[in-house]
Amino acid sequence: MLAADFSLLDALLPKLSRRICFTASEPPRPVKHAPAVEERVVGPRDLQVSELAYSSLRLTWSQATGDVTGYRLLVTPLSPKGQLLPSLQTQTDLKGDERTSLVTELTPKTEYSLTVYAIYPGLIGDSATIITQTPPVPPVSNFRVMEEGLFSLRLAWTPPLGKLEGYKIFIPRSDRPGLTYEQVLRGDTSSHVIDSLEEDKKYTVSIFAIYPQGPSQPVSIVGKTLKLVPVQQLLVQNATTDTVQARWGSVKGATGYRLTWSSSDGHRENVNLGETFNFYMIQGLHPGTEYAITINPIFVDIEGPVTSTPAKTLESSAVQTLKASAVSTNSAMVSWNSVPGATGYRLAWGPTPEFVGRDRPRQLALNGSTTEHLLKNVVHDTEYVLSLYVLFGSLVGPGVSATFRTSPLGYVSNFQVTSYTSSSIDVEWSPVVGSTEYKLTWNIDGNTPQSQYLDRSVLFHRIEGLNPETVYIVSIHAVYGNTEGPEISLSQLTASVTESELIQAVKEVKVVDVGVNSFILTWRRTPGVTGYKISWSPFHGGDEKSQLVSSSTTSFTIPKLQESSAYKIQVASMVGGREGSPFLVTARTLDLPKVNGFAALDTTDSSTSLNWISVAGASGYLLSWRHISELDTKKEKLGPSATMFKLSDLLYGRTYIFTIRPVYGEVEGPITSFHHRIVAKDRPLVPVQSLPTTPAPLPPHTLTASQPNAAKTTKAHTRSTVTKAPSKTTAGTAKKPPSTTVVKTSAATTTFVKTAAATTSVGHLTTTTKNILVLDTETTVGPVCGRVKADIVFLVDESWSIGSNNFAKLKDFLFRVVTYFPVIGPQGTQIAVVHYSDEPRIEFKLNDYKNRNSVLKALRGVRYGGGNTKTGKGMSYVLKELFQESLGMRQEVSHVLVLLTDGRAVDDVEQPSRIAQAYGVSVLAIGVANADMDELKKIAHPASYQNIFYARDFDDFSSIEREFISNICSEALLSEFRQHDESAQLDTPTDDPDELTKPQGPCPVQCKGQKGEKGDGSGNGGLRLQQNTAMFESIGLKSKGEKGERGLPGTDGVPGLPGRPGRTGPPGSAGQRGLEGVPGDLGPPGITGPKGQRGERGEPGYVIGGIGDGHYAPGRKGEPGSSGPQGAPGVPGVSGPSGLPGQSGSPGSSGISVKGEHGEAGAKGLRGKAGAKGDKGDHGKDGQAGLPGPIGIDGVPGFPGQKGYKGEEGIGVPGVQGPRGEPGEKGNIGLSGPEGLKVLYLC
Repeated sequence: MLAADFSLLDALLPKLSRRICFTASEPPRPVKHAPAVEERVVGPRDLQVSELAYSSLRLTWSQATGDVTGYRLLVTPLSPKGQLLPSLQTQTDLKGDERTSLVTELTPKTEYSLTVYAIYPGLIGDSATIITQTPPVPPVSNFRVMEEGLFSLRLAWTPPLGKLEGYKIFIPRSDRPGLTYEQVLRGDTSSHVIDSLEEDKKYTVSIFAIYPQGPSQPVSIVGKTLKLVPVQQLLVQNATTDTVQARWGSVKGATGYRLTWSSSDGHRENVNLGETFNFYMIQGLHPGTEYAITINPIFVDIEGPVTSTPAKTLESSAVQTLKASAVSTNSAMVSWNSVPGATGYRLAWGPTPEFVGRDRPRQLALNGSTTEHLLKNVVHDTEYVLSLYVLFGSLVGPGVSATFRTSPLGYVSNFQVTSYTSSSIDVEWSPVVGSTEYKLTWNIDGNTPQSQYLDRSVLFHRIEGLNPETVYIVSIHAVYGNTEGPEISLSQLTASVTESELIQAVKEVKVVDVGVNSFILTWRRTPGVTGYKISWSPFHGGDEKSQLVSSSTTSFTIPKLQESSAYKIQVASMVGGREGSPFLVTARTLDLPKVNGFAALDTTDSSTSLNWISVAGASGYLLSWRHISELDTKKEKLGPSATMFKLSDLLYGRTYIFTIRPVYGEVEGPITSFHHRIVAKDRPLVPVQSLPTTPAPLPPHTLTASQPNAAKTTKAHTRSTVTKAPSKTTAGTAKKPPSTTVVKTSAATTTFVKTAAATTSVGHLTTTTKNILVLDTETTVGPVCGRVKADIVFLVDESWSIGSNNFAKLKDFLFRVVTYFPVIGPQGTQIAVVHYSDEPRIEFKLNDYKNRNSVLKALRGVRYGGGNTKTGKGMSYVLKELFQESLGMRQEVSHVLVLLTDGRAVDDVEQPSRIAQAYGVSVLAIGVANADMDELKKIAHPASYQNIFYARDFDDFSSIEREFISNICSEALLSEFRQHDESAQLDTPTDDPDELTKPQGPCPVQCKGQKGEKGDGSGNGGLRLQQNTAMFESIGLKSKGEKGERGLPGTDGVPGLPGRPGRTGPPGSAGQRGLEGVPGDLGPPGITGPKGQRGERGEPGYVIGGIGDGHYAPGRKGEPGSSGPQGAPGVPGVSGPSGLPGQSGSPGSSGISVKGEHGEAGAKGLRGKAGAKGDKGDHGKDGQAGLPGPIGIDGVPGFPGQKGYKGEEGIGVPGVQGPRGEPGEKGNIGLSGPEGLKVLYLC
């Protein structure tokens, strides 16, 4: 307010004073209060039922107002007429903060009244009620027929939710009341088979679930049993000379198939196949033979109708050489000769019957220029049959078959810990042939393992980041593509952080001797140790055993092992109670001896005699036999002295499997078996009577017999020698009919040669004979070492410079060399192997093995040692210790020493070489890589044959293999030190001395030769000097004579009567494929002989493992046959892989949109499985008011009410005027007012 406006106060003062005085004189007014609003108490509301099941539900509601202390839930069932049943009512009291409740133990398909009361302190409040009905118990769902059988139905269903007591399945009768079938099942089953039904009939099957509350509604389906139907679409194709392929369509419900093939001569065989088969290769058929192929489905034990089709094998095949080489664990190289004019080839392969199920049959087409194909992804350790067919355009030409077997998965050897610290472990191992990589795994016992894959060239690895003083289990697998080989593992304790001195590991652990039930270990002595711990356990799992030995021990014999079993062996150093790193080796015990010479003789139309060679140490034999297509096996236990057993009541024309195994106490030895067809042989030829001739001895397999009706003369291509008939004859022999001699040639064929008086040119000799054998001595291609009789010792260098990898290649070379000797043993060549380094050691002696397979098996078990190259010591050892009659050496045969070395000797080799020459030992030297050629020339003295060979490295043995075999089996070597050449005498036709009187026929008692000359006193059971001993006095050759040398052999007596023709022996084991020989001159064509009966099919050959180039012995080349009939169309080829996506096309023009008509509603689908509980939904809108509910029953008396609150203060009447107050203070003098009536106002 501005100062100029103060004048306005004069006008306001009278009005303001009067108003103030008036207001102050009025009595005080009462204070106004708002009336209290009473809050309405509302009980629970919005009742909702969820999770409704046949025996439970969930009830939820909204919270009641007021001071709610709890809720009371009343559950009351209703009668079918809708009336409450109080007697069955249940009551549940809940806490005041609950808004939901799970109601259980309800009755299915029943209405319930659910009432919720709010409970307040001292009384029960309002309530809300809802009525709902439980559903019935659920039936089974997805009830279906899983599989129809001939007399059965397999049913399945989805179990309903809830607690079940079981199921009831029944089939009602259609013609009258009752049940055809009824079965109660447990509650945990979900499938069932109804059997004993009728074929090809419909059945209505019902099922209901049984709950504790009662059964569910039944569910029914209609099923129909199968009809006994035959196989459809039986197709026979891809015929070869001995196989055909059969394909057929599967029959629904069949549990298997029986495939049968029979020839026109009555021979019949069959095989039972599983339900998954629709393809089978029939093997072992005869060339150019018609067969009836039949198949019928099998329904458990019922056979269905038969389906038949004819087939014919080929007379001959255009493909002559089908072979598999470079066979590994998962691949093989297949090659064949090219066929002129062929447009392509079809190659098929699959497991043989013994290995069916390990892999599936496959085939592919190749172009006409292909002559080899690499098979990949084949299964390890499985025998496969190959079939190759020639394609000429759309026509399929003749085919050929062969077999091969993949190699088993190898395991890592020489796995060991070389050093370790507190945080690392170093391991190393030897390489595994064929592996693509290695998988190394380590872990603490019970923890997750850690793994690392290493390249196949890696043979050492350091595992780092380990914990100190912790035992780690380290394992290694050889990996072959996508397949892991067997596991080798060892354990190692890492060092402590403070541990300063580690325990030195054991070195040079070797298994030096392997027995049937034991191993002998040796190792190098480790300084500073207090002992050694030897542990061993079965390779494929089992209890581990261990033994502690003293520190002075360097060898140990592990006894009581299982025969023919692999073991893991660990040798660890011990210092007090501490154990060093173990050295791990693996070894396999030998097989128990098996029966040899097991064959069938004297076979008739219903019987055969089984013969075998007795096994030393056997306590008996277990003989068994069965038909090839049956599983029923007959057995016979025989004593230890039995070597023959005759079987009768066999079926004519059937092929049987005969097996025998020796028994050693309670242990059964390995099995020996062969197949044999029960067909009587031709009538034996009449033996030749005594003739006035003295022929030279024929080879061991030559048989003589009479054949009066022989009509043709055939040239026998054989190595047999021919002698001239003597000039004298015996009375009574002039009228003998012409005789026939049966000569078994090297190719295992038999030739009948008619003898007659003739003038024949034999080789370069022309002799005139009467009634004697006429043979052409032209030699056919046969084993180059087939006639060699010699004692050969291989002296093999195993020094450090070779190494284990190259030593394995050296073993392979020896393996291939041995395969060139078909006859090994006392009747042919004997072989021994000696290793040398610092000390020589015998691997096996000359008389240890009597056949080639045994020698090959022994070579595989040869182990590498290591050391220095002491060649002279090794040669001296062989000459003194191994060439002994007690060890199998024969004085009358050639003695050969073959040295294999890769370096220079550290001792003298000249003196042992001169000793070898003095004793008539032919020495051949093979040098490899760094071998000293000058030293080899000192070892192998110059000779008329090549005796020094050199290979650039251990992979170059193949370059010298041909020359080496040609020389070691040459006549020049075999006759180098021969004093009396008996074979030369036999090769020259001679007359018997006239002055000797010879008995007719066999010697009645014993034929003795002329008395031998007195020995020279140099015999000592070992080698004998071949020259004047004076020449070798300087090298100290002195020996005391004990026994004189054998005299010259006496003259031959008159041959006795020829024995009865022997039976053909069992097929020999497949030999190593020989080197391709030089083609000989073409001989004159022989006269075609009569066609003989077809022989039994031989056992399949096998690939000789362990050879890099996969050589094997081929079968005999068959004669070319006429073209066979055109085959049936082939099976459509396998669909090719999908092509690459094509480029996007240009956009098409816009189409006209036409609205289609509404389709018909689809059929209602099956009930789905219960889904997971969903999220809670939003509150819905208030529904319309429901109808008034029924009058409730009287409630229980309420509790006394609580004390009420104090009421509000009421408004009173104005009271009387109080007394006058005291006078106030005197006021100020007022301002002068305007003139007028003066009135004084008192305040």
